Amino acid sequence: MKRRSSIAVTFVALLTVGWTVFTTQPGGSALAADPEAQLAETRAQLADAQAAHASLAATLEQQRAELAQLRQRSADLDSQLDLARAELDAVTAEFERVTALLADVQAQVTEIEGRIAELQDGIKRLDDELFALAAEIRQRSEELAEREALLQDHMRSAYERSQTSLLEILLSADSLDQVTTQVGYLMAVSDQDAALADEVRSIREELETRRASLRDGRAALRDARAVARDEEEALKERRDELTELEAELERLRAAAEEKRAAQEAALNASLAAQGDVEATIARNERAAQALADLSAQLRSQAAAQQEAIDEAKRRAEAEAEARAAQEQAANAISNYGFRWPERQTTVTQEWGPTSFVLEPSYTYQGTFYPHFHTGIDFAAGCGTPIYAAGAGVVVASGQPLLPWDTGYGVVVDHGNGIMTWYWHMQPRVAVSPGAIVTSESVVGYEGSTGQSTGCHVHFAVNDRGVWENPRRYLP
Repeated sequence: MKRRSSIAVTFVALLTVGWTVFTTQPGGSALAADPEAQLAETRAQLADAQAAHASLAATLEQQRAELAQLRQRSADLDSQLDLARAELDAVTAEFERVTALLADVQAQVTEIEGRIAELQDGIKRLDDELFALAAEIRQRSEELAEREALLQDHMRSAYERSQTSLLEILLSADSLDQVTTQVGYLMAVSDQDAALADEVRSIREELETRRASLRDGRAALRDARAVARDEEEALKERRDELTELEAELERLRAAAEEKRAAQEAALNASLAAQGDVEATIARNERAAQALADLSAQLRSQAAAQQEAIDEAKRRAEAEAEARAAQEQAANAISNYGFRWPERQTTVTQEWGPTSFVLEPSYTYQGTFYPHFHTGIDFAAGCGTPIYAAGAGVVVASGQPLLPWDTGYGVVVDHGNGIMTWYWHMQPRVAVSPGAIVTSESVVGYEGSTGQSTGCHVHFAVNDRGVWENPRRYLP
């Protein structure tokens, strides 16, 4: 993060340098013996002073021009960073919204696919049962036809037998036993016909019942197939919607990567520009030291100073308006019970893969990234109070990563495997391990300790061992 405080200090130092003329006095109190020689010496000293004056004036003018260029470059970089941050914030919010919609539609597709699979299984079972029932109806119909034919034969025989009288049987029989046998046979045949008729009626009733079941089953099968068609149409619509959302998500991912690349390019340019600024500051400090005896004269140039003061007031008013707009968002609470650790702040770097050369490598969800920012950076000014994001217990504070990282920070355990990290604090850390904190508890103050390019807070969320995007946990 590019810092401009050193440029401002040097610029003010140069503005406090004024124009004056070197004056010299004779080394002794007595008058010189040769007035003409003394006059020549004085004129030579005056010429030297004027030459020094002209040289210093040219140096100061050159330094002013260089500082003006650096200030313009710094302002341009700040504008690019602000624009990139705003655009990235908007794209990130839209990306999160479409991601949630995509997950919802995917869940609907999975649910509909499950219902269709159950319907298809039910249709197959019902179709098999109806096929078996139709086969049974055909078999029983054949049996009924056979029994009805047999009953008709019996009826014809009974009719023919009914034409022979009992008297004819008695007269034609050779013995009483023959009469008894023939009469018993006629009675037995009559009982068998009655039983056969009952069996035919039972088979008919059974077939009627089975046919009714077949009709009802076929109707249910038509209804099930109609429902399956409706579900398949709904599935097609959801899949089309899923395809559209995936395309939109890909577009947003590409846009986010483009905005992130622009932001990172501005960050890298800021880092490169800082070296130019530091070299220029060193030259300016040497020039200011050489001109220190002229500083009193420049205080008279109040107009230039007043112009800078007016500019500072204008910026202060703009910042006050920005802080007022941020207050409402700063007081919001997320579903995790978290608030922003700084009440009025500006995000300077997002979470995720980056081309920023100072970030270490990390493997996220199985993908290796050579440079990965495991949290988000935001800044509100050196010394700004940093609050705990939510309720929890402090598990580490101070410099727990020594000797590899000299930065000061705090780690808070919120339970359920979620821990929040606050880094690059000033050495005056406000809490110790074991302290119970809430979102109203100050844990430290914004600083620039450790691997830092300026005052800011590195805020990270470790959820069960994974460095997740903190924006998912913040309001």
